Amino acid sequence: MTMKKKSTLIASLLAIALGGAALGVSAQETIKIGNTGALTGPYNEFGEGVRRGILLAIDRINAKGGVLGRKVELAMALDDQLVPDRAVQNMRRILDNSAIDVIVGPGGSGPTLAVIDMATVDGRAYCNPQAQTPSIVYPDGTDKPARRNVIATAIQNDVEAAALGGYVATRFKKIGIMHESTGYGVSGKDLLVPEIERLSKNKPVAVESYNQRAQDMTAQISRVQRAGADVLVVIGLGADMAVIRRNMLRSGFDVPLITSGGGISLPFQEGAGELAIGTRATMISTYKPDTEPTGVARELADAYAKAHGTTKDRWWGNDPKTPQVFFALTVGAGFDCASMLIEAVRIAGTTDRAKVAAALSQIKGFQVSNGTANFSAQDHLLIKPANLGFFEYVKGDKGQPVLRAASN
Repeated sequence: MTMKKKSTLIASLLAIALGGAALGVSAQETIKIGNTGALTGPYNEFGEGVRRGILLAIDRINAKGGVLGRKVELAMALDDQLVPDRAVQNMRRILDNSAIDVIVGPGGSGPTLAVIDMATVDGRAYCNPQAQTPSIVYPDGTDKPARRNVIATAIQNDVEAAALGGYVATRFKKIGIMHESTGYGVSGKDLLVPEIERLSKNKPVAVESYNQRAQDMTAQISRVQRAGADVLVVIGLGADMAVIRRNMLRSGFDVPLITSGGGISLPFQEGAGELAIGTRATMISTYKPDTEPTGVARELADAYAKAHGTTKDRWWGNDPKTPQVFFALTVGAGFDCASMLIEAVRIAGTTDRAKVAAALSQIKGFQVSNGTANFSAQDHLLIKPANLGFFEYVKGDKGQPVLRAASN
């Protein structure tokens, strides 16, 4: 074999082994997204939904020719099961990989609070898809500038508190509150209580906390009941809310249940079953029941239906014509995060991490599925109170809970 043929063979073998990194094809030729999320486990509706949304955003971007003359890929998608320690391990792997250009973080405030300072020091553009604690984006307070490299599609707690507080303070006099003991639950309660006091001129009659995945909250419910509450407001995840709803029934605590976004989730629907009927909750209102989505939201719905189908799909829901309400916070969040991060790359004209991070504040009038991004150094939130609506479970034709826009 001649030296020329031997060199060609070696180059070909390297190309196969390195996936095209040889023969002049740089490993940096694609723009790479890194992500950690709950891809498996009891909370996988969050992380797997985000992953699916990221991939659909990438398909949309690449179909239009990519950005900066380069295609985009999800280079790392790691499973943390919504466990903070696993999220930290995964984030270290992502940050140690210099080829990763932008990052979509985990869902849940616990995992996100565990990794956000690492990501801030690193400096790469980072999108928070779901975690609601305000310090994730605003470590010095919401009246101070946002973290330079962090944007969010999440419903931040102060945004949700404004919606919840405005809803219950004008409808009920004796408000009871239960919240999970995580950073999300505590910060949500700390924001909701003064909002209720401001609007109603009354303090909540009871405020109780519980631990995630607790199997019984009867003691907390009994204390709220004895305080004379005429409504129960819960801040937490759907699986725990299902336990609370069942405990309310056993305790004879027959008052309206009004919840944060977890009440819209699949774990609540599956765990509460018919008991979900009557529950009201706030959520991003992109995909309203019996209403056709428009614009980018319609594009995303069509792309998802083509990729995954619309029957027996946990993320799509039961209506073959339009996604369920929760789709906005799962698939929509991942799609919007990836779209906005790559838009920052386009604005920066480079993948230089400092320049891309700076470009986040320059995103203006950029339409994604859940709204229009208009960022500044102070404002890195996509979701505002106007993006939220209230929804209620009503009895369907076969007695099953069906979600509709709240009637009162």
